[in-house]
Amino acid sequence: MDCLVQFIMNLFIRHNEYEADAFATKLGYGKELSQALITLQVANLSSMHVDPLYSSYHYNHPTLIERLDAIEAEIVKLEKKN
Repeated sequence: MDCLVQFIMNLFIRHNEYEADAFATKLGYGKELSQALITLQVANLSSMHVDPLYSSYHYNHPTLIERLDAIEAEIVKLEKKN
């Protein structure tokens, strides 16, 4: 049961992280957020190669690539809207 709770909590936290990124992008800070996330990734010496199944269960935040893709998709969506 603890594994299921952990997985659900990770999904919830990831969802909130995507919402926060989308909000910052809607405010016009998408490019800056992307650059800041890359800077943090480099400073923390984090791995760029993460197994998607492993990260979806063990990581409570989306990977850098997932976040950058979501931010870029939001930027494109906003540009089409305007």
